[in-house]
Amino acid sequence: MAVILFGCNNSYATTYYISSSTGNDAYTDIQAHNPSTPWKSINKLNVYFKSLGAGDSILFKRGETFYGAITVAKSGAVFAPIYFGAYGNGNNPQISGLTTLKNWKLVKNGVYESPCVTDGSMLILNGVQQAIGRYPNKGYLTYKSHQGNTSIIDNQSGDLTNWTGSEVVIRKNRWIIDKSTITSNAGGVITYAAGTKDMPTNGFGYFIQKNIKTLDQFGEWYYDASRKMMMIYVGNKNPENLVIKTNAESNLVNITKFNNIVFENLSFIGAGNNAFNITNSSKITLRHCTTDLTGADAISASYSPFLAIQNCILNHSLSGGVNMDAGCVNSAVINNEIKNTGLIPGLGKSGSGTYEAITSFGDNTQIERNKIDSTGYNGVYFGGTSSYVKNNYITYFCLTKDDGAGIYIGDWSKTMSKRVVGNIIMHGIGNGAGTTFPLSLQAEGIYIDDNTESVAITGNTVSLCANNGIKIHNAKDINIYGNTVFNNGVQLRLEQDHYLETSTYIRNNNIRNNTFFSLNDLQPNAKFSSQQDDIISFGQIDSNYYCQLKKEISAIMASTVKNGKGVNQTYNLTRWKTAYGKDQFSIELLPYQDIMFEFNVTNEVRTIKLDKPYVDVHHNVYKDKVSIDPFSSIILVANEQTIAKSEQNNSADKKEIAAYNVPQKVVVAAVAANDER
Repeated sequence: MAVILFGCNNSYATTYYISSSTGNDAYTDIQAHNPSTPWKSINKLNVYFKSLGAGDSILFKRGETFYGAITVAKSGAVFAPIYFGAYGNGNNPQISGLTTLKNWKLVKNGVYESPCVTDGSMLILNGVQQAIGRYPNKGYLTYKSHQGNTSIIDNQSGDLTNWTGSEVVIRKNRWIIDKSTITSNAGGVITYAAGTKDMPTNGFGYFIQKNIKTLDQFGEWYYDASRKMMMIYVGNKNPENLVIKTNAESNLVNITKFNNIVFENLSFIGAGNNAFNITNSSKITLRHCTTDLTGADAISASYSPFLAIQNCILNHSLSGGVNMDAGCVNSAVINNEIKNTGLIPGLGKSGSGTYEAITSFGDNTQIERNKIDSTGYNGVYFGGTSSYVKNNYITYFCLTKDDGAGIYIGDWSKTMSKRVVGNIIMHGIGNGAGTTFPLSLQAEGIYIDDNTESVAITGNTVSLCANNGIKIHNAKDINIYGNTVFNNGVQLRLEQDHYLETSTYIRNNNIRNNTFFSLNDLQPNAKFSSQQDDIISFGQIDSNYYCQLKKEISAIMASTVKNGKGVNQTYNLTRWKTAYGKDQFSIELLPYQDIMFEFNVTNEVRTIKLDKPYVDVHHNVYKDKVSIDPFSSIILVANEQTIAKSEQNNSADKKEIAAYNVPQKVVVAAVAANDER
């Protein structure tokens, strides 16, 4: 039996070594087992790939760069995946899709061109991703009207420039920036090849790109596909003295219909499209990998279950970080850092689910402990039955387009039991450029949108979002428990406009034990609106803490339609209880002296020393220090009378309205409401 088992060539897993400095592709596969006689190139790996066995390892030498794209052509086994990793000392091996452009020739003042046989979907100058040339250089032109989805009309544009063959970038609404090839322009009419099905919105904006006539600022570029020439504007500088690169590969890793593959401790840079392009493949794992300077998505996956992305760093993706469709069930995105995603308008993909850090629609998906920083649109857009987003730190989002959120859920097919738990969400900025309300910055912290149901939102912290902290829009069966919503334009927003046949009425929601804390006169604690008189049917709202600065400010706003007429009303908590029967056991906390807002985005308890006694909204007193659990927050106020009262009776009836002094110091910046709708 032993002779039969070990006599088989596939009985032992084999390690193959690759070094760009000491390798030689003429070495045999037996020689490549030895790090002293490694192969040299990715091309050799691709040629040999089908001969690999389950459990085999391919190790690239640390500190070296390997040019080309890996094409997976064999599956591993469940307990013996094919493994890609690193050996030696130094930085992780780098898989590069970049090529350096040379032989620059002057075309006109400041504009040079270089032969480029690739698709030229991005340009890197001295290591920095550059914006493509565009007209105008900043902002948007305004189109007055449109004809279907094939033309826009701008009567002020004139006919001085023929933009035929260029690309028009159209902000069709707050959340979609589309791009299409211009087929003609005359008389102020720009006709273009239809892109997505989304219609333009009159009065919104557009700009032109992909034309040599747009090049007039340092670093701007344009790829002339018909002539295979890359063009760049560098002014009076010599491009030969600059390091100018573009992509030579579309995807750096291609996996189609192969399973059980692991990538670990590798860096991927300069994909023209996606760093990883994964289709119809199962159990693909990425650990401790980095991607940088990606033309579309860092990781794009479709119909690929059990995808695992762990401890990776994804940086400078022009369209998306992790993009997983509904077929990517049972996937996990854990403890990654995703930053600088979708920050250049016109270079991300068209449509709604773009310019996002994580997009995921598969059932049973886990998105946990990720750090997401600086995103063009949504930090996380997810769905899928029994999927959850937990303990993520999401900051600076909706930077390129808006009507989005740090965490966004919008179900267009029914999914159940989704959870948003213990996330820290801050700095929802918004971008109104190219819209009819440019000063309206529509960035939400947590946004539950049309047709969504069955979501639990618990233990999250949301702060410094331009529009709403938590927003429910035409959604039902949403449970909002134990969240801290502090210093947003509006803390809680329930909006029912029901403008689509598929829209859901706001019903059966439970909103309890939350803290809604506003810092200035322009920040309502809560806003409720409906196109009928049914706010009372929105659900159960109780045992919350509503905090405002001034007693005379009405903390709660309600807009309804009664007898065909719109009615707008404002309430303090007492009048709100009487009018709608909500919040019977909620507490209204009014002005404060000193306010301290602290949060913890680590996995360890954070302890903060205090220079004087503070009390929280639950009347707990902290004299010398306060401890904050991982992925949670606390709001503290300093007031001698309140602290004394809390010490005397810490379990006092919390229905009593607490009165404090007018604030003298607030340790965070204030955000005003921007909701124009």
